[in-house]
Amino acid sequence: MIIPNRSEYLKQQARNGQKIMGVLPALYPRELLWAFDILPAEIWDPPGDILQANAHLQTTICPVVKQGLEFILKDPEIVTAGYLFPHTCDSLQNLATQVKDLIGISAPVYTFYNPKGAFRQATRNYYQDVLRELQTTLEQLHGPCDPEKLQTACQLGFKIDTRWNELQKAWMSDQLPVTNQEYFGLMRALEYMQPADYLELLDQVTVQDQTVIRNDTRLLVSGILPPDIETLSFLDELKVRIVADDLLAGSRRIPIVCMDPPYDPMEHLTDRFFMLPPCSTRANSLAERSHYLKTLIAKSDAQGVLFNIVKFCEPELFDHQFLVKSLKSAGLPLLNLETELQPGLSGQTKTRIEAFIEMLDDQVTA
Repeated sequence: MIIPNRSEYLKQQARNGQKIMGVLPALYPRELLWAFDILPAEIWDPPGDILQANAHLQTTICPVVKQGLEFILKDPEIVTAGYLFPHTCDSLQNLATQVKDLIGISAPVYTFYNPKGAFRQATRNYYQDVLRELQTTLEQLHGPCDPEKLQTACQLGFKIDTRWNELQKAWMSDQLPVTNQEYFGLMRALEYMQPADYLELLDQVTVQDQTVIRNDTRLLVSGILPPDIETLSFLDELKVRIVADDLLAGSRRIPIVCMDPPYDPMEHLTDRFFMLPPCSTRANSLAERSHYLKTLIAKSDAQGVLFNIVKFCEPELFDHQFLVKSLKSAGLPLLNLETELQPGLSGQTKTRIEAFIEMLDDQVTA
């Protein structure tokens, strides 16, 4: 399995004349963009120092927003179809306003106001309205949406979701012979690859028929992004395996259950949104999130939870204190790590991880 380099892959797509849209995190109808022959290039944690963005943002804004603005201000040539800002949090919504009305970039700027809170019929109707509004807005620049292309795009999305449900179950049951770094690299490759190419990549992953007996320490990771490459590599060295995730850039964007094949695109996309796991950015109840995490821990036999918290991330921090209290009361060991998306793993962080893993291993042998 060879995962294409993000930058090289997107540059090649741009050279081939592919329309590319920069998409800020996190929940949006990627199938609708595919139907317009637009490739989403998601902007979560692009590399590089923050040089220009600080002039436009407060110091207490999360680094995902800062890195996103820094990327936009560099005016990358690969982004030819504009930018899409989903309503993930207030900071990203405000950033959309700045980019569109104050900074004044030349590329088109789109917004997608996905609903928050519990499921109701009115919420469902609202979601379909914003889907159609985005479709109408895209049609103004890219022509009418071909219903057959939209149906095909939904079928591709369905196949990707189905395959990921299989891979997640195999990962939990020790039937997927990949490292932590490979697993999350594979998951995040959907952020920039063509759906057909991505399906081919997923098909290269072999699910073993039988469980592989391992003595690895088992963790669940929760947060916005997975730990950085160096941390994942360090966990691999320590024989620690992340067997389940509650990540916005991970399984929170995969329906909890396998859906039926799409019959009507708008109905399918709406159903899919409301079948996603509970998430801080969707304003699901704290009790619902706590129950989901405890269920996921039980299913995966995770020995502890690693919270990978992006600094100043308001939605996650609102939920975090309650989740920590709830999981601790259930006797679940926790480790909190804070990240500013800068590369590098400090000696202090390594020591904290080692101590946490040692504690988990001692509990097993006690």
